[in-house]
Amino acid sequence: MPYLELKVFEDRFVDPEFPDRMIAALTEAVSSVLGPEAGADTTVIVEGVQRARWGHGGRPMTRPGDMKGVDESAATYE
Repeated sequence: MPYLELKVFEDRFVDPEFPDRMIAALTEAVSSVLGPEAGADTTVIVEGVQRARWGHGGRPMTRPGDMKGVDESAATYE
């Protein structure tokens, strides 16, 4: 039974369809590699993490541009 746990910035959840799309996409990826039986038995957990609780390079990800080279266009900031 494949088990996937995805952690993303919680501000991605402003789009109420985000979790459903991620679950479907990750399950499809498992199916494409391991077969449809594995996809049917896949568990996906999508969890939001506050930027202040997510660190990279020794600092929290609280400002735009903190993750250089990553497209943060869908993100929002307070």
